[in-house]
Amino acid sequence: MNVDNISFGLAFLVGIISFLSPCVLPLVPAYIGYLGGRLTNRAATQVTISGNGQVALQQSRRSRFEIALHGVFFVLGFTFVFVTIGLLSTAFVQQIGGRNINLITGMISRFGGLLIIFFGLHTMGVIPWVFRRLQEEQRLIASPVLSLFFGLLGVSILLWGFTTTLTPSVYSISTTTAGQSQIVNWPTIISYLLVVGYGLWLFLGGAFTQPAAFWGGVIARVQTVLYTDTRREMTTRGEGYAASALMGVIFSAGWTPCIGPLYGAVLTYSANTGDVVRAAPLLAAYSLGLGVPFLLTAVLLDRAQGTLRRLQKHMRMITLVSGAFLVFIGVLVASGELQSLSQYLQGQYSEFSINLEEQVVGSIDYSGAATTAPVAVTAVPTEASALNSIAGAAAAFKGPESGTDIGNVAPNFESVTDAGKPVKLSDLRGQVVVLNFWATWCEPCKVEMPAFEKAYQTNGKNNFTVLAVNNSESLDKVQTFRQQMKVTIPFVMDEKGELQRQYGVVSYPSTYVLNKEGVIIAKQFGPMTGEQIDTLVNKALAS
Repeated sequence: MNVDNISFGLAFLVGIISFLSPCVLPLVPAYIGYLGGRLTNRAATQVTISGNGQVALQQSRRSRFEIALHGVFFVLGFTFVFVTIGLLSTAFVQQIGGRNINLITGMISRFGGLLIIFFGLHTMGVIPWVFRRLQEEQRLIASPVLSLFFGLLGVSILLWGFTTTLTPSVYSISTTTAGQSQIVNWPTIISYLLVVGYGLWLFLGGAFTQPAAFWGGVIARVQTVLYTDTRREMTTRGEGYAASALMGVIFSAGWTPCIGPLYGAVLTYSANTGDVVRAAPLLAAYSLGLGVPFLLTAVLLDRAQGTLRRLQKHMRMITLVSGAFLVFIGVLVASGELQSLSQYLQGQYSEFSINLEEQVVGSIDYSGAATTAPVAVTAVPTEASALNSIAGAAAAFKGPESGTDIGNVAPNFESVTDAGKPVKLSDLRGQVVVLNFWATWCEPCKVEMPAFEKAYQTNGKNNFTVLAVNNSESLDKVQTFRQQMKVTIPFVMDEKGELQRQYGVVSYPSTYVLNKEGVIIAKQFGPMTGEQIDTLVNKALAS
């Protein structure tokens, strides 16, 4: 696909179509859970204020489009992540490091998931109840034990949120072509600094010497932020729009998308050319198009406010259910399991959505027909060209550095296949390697898998192999997928996601082509056709 032929309007249209993808659908229940919780809170507040459920006409008109506006800010939030993470993981990956991208999105997911859980508990009324109990029971709030509890809780959240463990190490092990080396683990350092700052805040603020005054002030400030005073909540206009944008950021950062043809073409173009000026508007258009169905959903939810007010007798149960669902979504986001929802939402229409996108774009054919321009193999600087400058001579002397950019030696790793066979990337020197990152729930991954199998069967005895690295799934699930797809290519296990983080993979499928020296000569985001694979493999084998 030639990116020059992709217009802003076409990217927007394909974004709308992509909403039908099973890779996008997991965002829908999370989105409805958040807006539904906000809507339920508002309806319950209106019932409380009016007594009989009748709200003033002026108030009703003023809030008519509020839910829709929250939807707009939610869309802007996930658009921001789609564009920035998309560009960071392609055009700027060499500068910031692929591992750092996953570290950042992981931290957003963990802290954001906890925030969603907190909002869910607030919707259920648990947080207000706890605050009332603490304010009524002075013996509890005046005890240093309460400060000790929240001190340990805060430290645990900071350490886990930044590092996923309560006992993080300052150094981590990095595997390169030269062997293993220790690198500074910057999230651990930040978490330790914040822990120290949190401890100083508790001690200097009087949490242990004057706990009643300290925690009384904290509760008052939190209640102000949450608009616990229902009358203030009803009279404050534009309340919470920043929170809706933040929810969009959190949900999209905690969600692992699969890539359709157009989105993948733009990402690949960004990676191969570094042309951010051209790629960013197309990514933004695609994301905004993807947001249109979310906005329509918000409008439909807005119309449900009247129904909720009429169900005032059951409002307590409604708030409990909506809050509990929000807590459930928060747990999925914080644990990194939001994408698992896609496994339950996939259906027969999933392939239809991809085919529909292909027809709209009009330039991709998964059957292998010659309708797609082959991906160009980016030339790796030769020793002769490198010697044209002093800097080039130094680079040629040292050899290509390890990294995930074109021209880098692919980062080394060790793992096992689903059959239990050990795999070490550096042992495959002398072979052309196609390194494909995939997942069982990713429909585009399924579509391209037969093409990889055909290339493996055709060139498997000609210094060529395919390593299909699975996305953090169980052995049973991978083996079941192999039987269903009837493929023989090596499936590399990565149940802890270490290889995904090492290569900075944030969406699926993502593919790297390595020459016989282990140097990355091409990379592709999104599904590949048989023609594309054959072109890349033949050029790599001939070089």
